[in-house]
Amino acid sequence: MLFDWPGDRDHRPCPFRDVYQLARNALAATVAPNGDLRPNGGHALVLYDARNPEFQGEGKAGRQWASAVAASRAPGLLRRASWQGLMSVLAEAPELAWLVEGVRDKYGIRPIDRA
Repeated sequence: MLFDWPGDRDHRPCPFRDVYQLARNALAATVAPNGDLRPNGGHALVLYDARNPEFQGEGKAGRQWASAVAASRAPGLLRRASWQGLMSVLAEAPELAWLVEGVRDKYGIRPIDRA
């Protein structure tokens, strides 16, 4: 089992109702080709736009994230990073300047100012 939600009883409301996609991604990351569950076999990474208020503080996405992480039995199974943080790392590689500029031009996502 990946999450601390008992499977031997009915839940009302269902604990997966708000975190279905996170749980699905976690399962996809930890099931081996032969069908065995390997909780430490991988992780699910969520990339989000830091400008989205739903991912900040008490936003809906933030609450869903906290719920899934709190119920996870595998430390580090669920991970997240902002697109802005990712662009900051990519901006350090001169050969990826085209990608950083393209994401900035198309989506307005800029690297985090680390100054």
